[in-house]
Amino acid sequence: MNTRLLAFDFLAGILRNEQPSEHTVDNLRIQIRTGQPDWEHIVSLANDYLLTPAMWLALKHKHLIDDLPGELADYLGDLYQLNVERNRNLRAQLLEAVRQLNQCGITPILLKGAKHLVTDIYSGSGARVMTDLDLLVPRENITASLDALRKPGYKPVEDKQGDYHEEHHHCPPLFRPGDYGTLEIHRRLAEYPYERVLPTEQVIAEAEPLVIEEASMKILSPTHRVLHNIVHSQLINHLYDNGIIPLRSLHEVASEQSAHPDQVDWETIKRHMNAQQRGRVLNSYLFMENRLFSMPLPHGLHPGTTSRLYYQRCRAQLASETIHRWGLRYGRYSADMLNERYECGYGWLAINRARLRRLSEKLSSD
Repeated sequence: MNTRLLAFDFLAGILRNEQPSEHTVDNLRIQIRTGQPDWEHIVSLANDYLLTPAMWLALKHKHLIDDLPGELADYLGDLYQLNVERNRNLRAQLLEAVRQLNQCGITPILLKGAKHLVTDIYSGSGARVMTDLDLLVPRENITASLDALRKPGYKPVEDKQGDYHEEHHHCPPLFRPGDYGTLEIHRRLAEYPYERVLPTEQVIAEAEPLVIEEASMKILSPTHRVLHNIVHSQLINHLYDNGIIPLRSLHEVASEQSAHPDQVDWETIKRHMNAQQRGRVLNSYLFMENRLFSMPLPHGLHPGTTSRLYYQRCRAQLASETIHRWGLRYGRYSADMLNERYECGYGWLAINRARLRRLSEKLSSD
């Protein structure tokens, strides 16, 4: 098998299952002790996916740390502890910002990694790597939120390209010298059309209150957290269009499902995705979740041939840089990519006209 695929499958095997079977652990231990893993490729992939600390935690959970080569064990352990320290500082920064907003009567909703700083689904505070803190506030509180955060010294990062216009789903990132990350104040969860899958108003209405160290905040419900994760990785970041396996997202959702097995409403997720013609995206995602992390398929969801073929495309791109480049080129002609470029709409005729336009521009520039 291809070296990168072998490394990828071994990494997924390490990360798989919060309660691993004795047979699974013994199989991993035999491979490690016999020198089979190509650790250079495995660590490289883990770094690419921002999963190296999570890999160390999974190895520790499976009692495999002592079986690693000494220098590798030290490297992974040191990296994990550095991320523990980083997340500790990010947590303090987050709670300070939340309390600052509370003084103005604003209760922010924590998004993405920010939530994991105050609740733990990984049984280890250093598992998740993050670079910023995402807070959602009602649109009418945006100006007051930005004013409140200026008081402790936050300033917006200079927007040279004008990306963060007033209709962008979040304001320009806020930075304060000496901090470990930026703050992003969100007006909405996502841009059109992705917000249609999970409307911001519904998320705000169903967010769950949480108080930590006198800081009042809210978090998304487990169902909304999972749906937002899928939408963000597969649609907003275009990993589905580009044929890239979303290993970090898959690991997080599998961990969320393990931590809250009876609280994730997959029927609701299915309904939201199908309503916006994204059922194929969800089916492919769940097929990968099942193959890579052994997560049982939710009742009523049966990924078929299309999902299997899509997964093979992703693995082919992972195995070959040439195939990967062609996969990215193919992704540029997807309906979502074309709409971000041309705002052409989703009708069959409009999409194909946009494809011809994109091809014409590409040919004329070569």
